[in-house]
Amino acid sequence: ITNGSHAANRAGPTILLLHGLLDSSTTFLLNGREGSLGFLLAADGFDVWLGNSRGNRYSLSHDTLSPSHLAFWDWSWDELARYDLPAMVDCVAKLSNSSSIALAAHSQGTMQTFAAMTLPGFAESTARKLSSFAALAPVAFLGGMRSVLLRALADARADEIVGLFDRRAFLPSTEFLRWALPAACLADEEACESVACMVSGCRPGGPEPEHVNLTRWPIYTAHYPSGTSVRNMLHLAQGVRSPGRFARFDFGSPARNRRRYNASEPPPYPLDAAARLPILLLSGTLDALADPGDVARLHAELARGGAEVEWRALTGWDHLDFVWAGRLAPALAALVRDHARAHA
Repeated sequence: ITNGSHAANRAGPTILLLHGLLDSSTTFLLNGREGSLGFLLAADGFDVWLGNSRGNRYSLSHDTLSPSHLAFWDWSWDELARYDLPAMVDCVAKLSNSSSIALAAHSQGTMQTFAAMTLPGFAESTARKLSSFAALAPVAFLGGMRSVLLRALADARADEIVGLFDRRAFLPSTEFLRWALPAACLADEEACESVACMVSGCRPGGPEPEHVNLTRWPIYTAHYPSGTSVRNMLHLAQGVRSPGRFARFDFGSPARNRRRYNASEPPPYPLDAAARLPILLLSGTLDALADPGDVARLHAELARGGAEVEWRALTGWDHLDFVWAGRLAPALAALVRDHARAHA
């Protein structure tokens, strides 16, 4: 974000923003200059970069594959952690000529970052380019998760889901919600029309009106959902079924897992061995996807390994408030800004 008078005031760190599940980089811009995290950080002098995860509407290019190929969609957040996050950080470092980049991520963006921080070589490569990490609505463990859609996917048979979506893109529609959640759709047609609420757990029709301007709801839902892969959704569903594990993708049988991992079960991501990086956890007490109990477990695992981690639970915030609540954006920007500057 380099336009307007903000560019002349830029004296702060370089920062990379990563979006959440089924979202895109636009989520940090949808409330304009006064109510969007991206614009507010730019106004504070930050050099703001926005990432897009593979498979969303802005990230459908490939050197050799097209979205019509099955191989294009053969990935989950494992690959977002192993390949995409390091590639984004390297790109920002090169183009900004910065060797010290702050990272702020929402939801799935935090999950891929926490996983990446445990991988061999991350501390010696990517982490050296990062100065701090602000995790907004942080997700790793999913035991307390109350997302209706993810719970339905966890309870469904994987072969039904793969057959329905042909193992390619996952872009949930009203028709999908009626298939996956017939009882909910029968009871409340308005809820069935809101993919965002079925994923994130807000009330039917949108988040709480004291936080989010509901007259802008059509703008948000014009950009959401933005797409992901079926395998990514199945990986998240595995986390729901195995609430005590933060682990790699399960290929469905000991034999297949052994071929991939040389082990009958997918190995866990050892959070107590995560790369050393100053971490700020910002969670909401009403978050149905990043459940407070799960965030407490995440904090404990990171702290057990000696991580420099600070946790703030924001009273009354839910999952979407971190990106769509324009009234709360200045307070959020201040928290992210202060943490980034303290460790620049």
